Amino acid sequence: MKRKSVSVLLILLLVMTLFVPAAANPAEVSAAGSFQIRTTMPTLSDPNAKFYYSDLNRFWKAGRLAPDFKYYKGIMDDGRTGGYIWGNCTWWAYSRASEVLGEPLNPNLRGNAGEWWDCNKKGKFYPYGSTPKAGSIVVYKTHVAFVEQVVGNQIYVSESGWQTKTYGPSSTDDFFFHYGIPWSSNGTPKGYIYITDKTPSSISQKKANYSVRVSVSQLRMRSGPGTGYSNMGYVKKGTHKLKAVTTDGEWGQLASNGYWIALEYTTKVTGKSSNNKLKSLGVSGYSISPAFKSSRTSYSLTVPSNVNSVTIKALKAHSKATVSGTGSVKLSTGLNSKPVTVKAENGKVKTYTLGITRSKAQKVRVSVSELNMRTGPGTRYKSKGKLKKGIYRITRTKNGWGKLKKNGYWIKLSYTTKVRTKAYKARVKVSELNMRTGPGIKYKSKGILKKGTYRITKRKNGWGKLKKNGYWIKLSYTKRV
Repeated sequence: MKRKSVSVLLILLLVMTLFVPAAANPAEVSAAGSFQIRTTMPTLSDPNAKFYYSDLNRFWKAGRLAPDFKYYKGIMDDGRTGGYIWGNCTWWAYSRASEVLGEPLNPNLRGNAGEWWDCNKKGKFYPYGSTPKAGSIVVYKTHVAFVEQVVGNQIYVSESGWQTKTYGPSSTDDFFFHYGIPWSSNGTPKGYIYITDKTPSSISQKKANYSVRVSVSQLRMRSGPGTGYSNMGYVKKGTHKLKAVTTDGEWGQLASNGYWIALEYTTKVTGKSSNNKLKSLGVSGYSISPAFKSSRTSYSLTVPSNVNSVTIKALKAHSKATVSGTGSVKLSTGLNSKPVTVKAENGKVKTYTLGITRSKAQKVRVSVSELNMRTGPGTRYKSKGKLKKGIYRITRTKNGWGKLKKNGYWIKLSYTTKVRTKAYKARVKVSELNMRTGPGIKYKSKGILKKGTYRITKRKNGWGKLKKNGYWIKLSYTKRV
């Protein structure tokens, strides 16, 4: 029994010797001195979690390509209909490489795992070869992993794999992860991408003369167009002018200091906007015709005769545009043309026009002994009593109905006749009589009217309106002819 126990212990020690790299002789271990070997999945609170669980990681940002705790409908990549993602090799390799570099991996490495090798080889983004090195990405036919260390001729990797389930993971501990000797199912490697080597390949460039807006709080600057170049600090969030870009559009050279930044985390700043359109246009309490469209510039509406002002409202389509002509505007009887002007950020102007007609008040004589009054222009509206025979002022008409000035109710105009104001002649009795712009001394004087006979077209408050020029005179200084 004792001999059997000793044999079991010897077997366990042998297994530990074969599979635990930390027990190896330090002289036989090759590891990049600039990073710590990762043997576990990082938690959400890990200092470097941003490289795994944020939009800095293009696989996380894309959705459906990282274990983001979300449920996805439809057909998954493994043929499952709907489910949660528990792991993905490309997400892991991109995350881990970014963590080691201290910034996102070159964004060109974003396709299927097996495509990374030819993509890097063609683009010359990082050095590559067939010799395993710690801190490199090992690429297989359908898989990628990160080489954490090399013990003798044996590599030890951190890796994940595509896996989905019908229920979601409860924490990052549930994510599909493996550290150790690569899975045997991976097959023979295509090769290794040496992301930590400081020998970037030359990349063609072209001149640029535009600005970009940096969208992250701190973006690393490099001495050249690639992650293999020296770190030159950070550029802050904001707008920065470029003087050159790489022909693949991945890197831009800052005009201010000559350093390079990854353009994936920027947006191009275009020229000043020429958008001078309105998003909406209207008049409070009324409907314009036709219905508003940003491409149409002319509209009309009619208001009652007793409405002497309206409020114009407009909403600009672009935040940097300016609008004028809105707010409260005064109305005269008849047609009032009210322009609303939109000035774009670049100074381009567009004018919308509202043709607002203020109805002319009219007098009507009710020809029946009792006429129904209603709350609106039609028999379907509620009756509000009877109107007796007499002369009444109408402020608005619609579909054969008239709105009474005295109470706002509506009557059927077919039971009325229009009262026409008769013009007459008047003789001015004084040698000189003041003319004014309105029926009262508060109105502006418009010269002198000499003795003579003149036609009066309208009377109001003891004043008469001259047919010859539209000015008003005090009728107490005249005699009707």
